[in-house]
Amino acid sequence: MQQVPSNNINPWLEIPLEDYERHMLHDTVGQLTLLNGLTKKYLSMIKPDICLFMGVAGGNGLEHIDNTVTNQVFGIDINQDYLDFCNDRFKNKIDHLSLLLLDITKNSASICHAQFIWAGLILEYTGISSGFEFASTNIASAGHFITTIQSNNNLEAVSPTGVESIRKVSAISHAIDPGEMLQVAAESGYRLINHEENALPNGKSFLTYHFVYQ
Repeated sequence: MQQVPSNNINPWLEIPLEDYERHMLHDTVGQLTLLNGLTKKYLSMIKPDICLFMGVAGGNGLEHIDNTVTNQVFGIDINQDYLDFCNDRFKNKIDHLSLLLLDITKNSASICHAQFIWAGLILEYTGISSGFEFASTNIASAGHFITTIQSNNNLEAVSPTGVESIRKVSAISHAIDPGEMLQVAAESGYRLINHEENALPNGKSFLTYHFVYQ
C-alpha cells in the first residue's frame, strides 16, 4: 500500500481532471492516446459481457464500449469529481454504467464478477498487492485482467509538461518491478498469456500484461 503525504490528503483529490488529461495528452507524454488504443484493442479482442475499470478517471477508452456486446460497465475512482465528469460524458452512451467512489488500498469489496478488468497506470499508486487483491474479488472465473505499468527508463517519474498540479502525485508514485508483479500475479491465481511494450514520445514505455484468472 502506498503512503499518502503527511497532510492525509491523497494528491489525486487535489488535481483537476482538466490538468490530468492535459498532462497525459501533452505531445511529449502521449499516454492518454496510447492507453485509449490499448483499451480499444483488448475490448475488441475479449468482447466482455461485464467490464470493470480500475481508476476510471474521466473515462478514457470508454467510447470503445459496444452496447451490443457489453451489458454492464463498472468504473471506480478515488476522486468524485472525476466520476462526475465521466458520468456526464458517458451516461447517454453506455447503457448500464455504474461509477463508484472507492479507494482500493482501503477497500477490496466485491462489486461485480467481471470478464474484463482494465488497470491502466494504477498499480503505481495502489501497490501491487492491493491492486491484485481488489481484482481477485471482482473477476469472474477465466476472466481477463489487463494492466499497464510505466517503465521510466531512468527518466523522472512525472514528465515535465508545464502542468504543475500533476507533480503532486510523485509523492505516492512508485515504480513497479515487473518481476515482483508477475510473482504476485502467479501467487494470486493469474496466468500470463501475453505482454507487450509500447514506446512513448519522451523515452519512457508502457508495459502491458494480459492475465487470465484461474
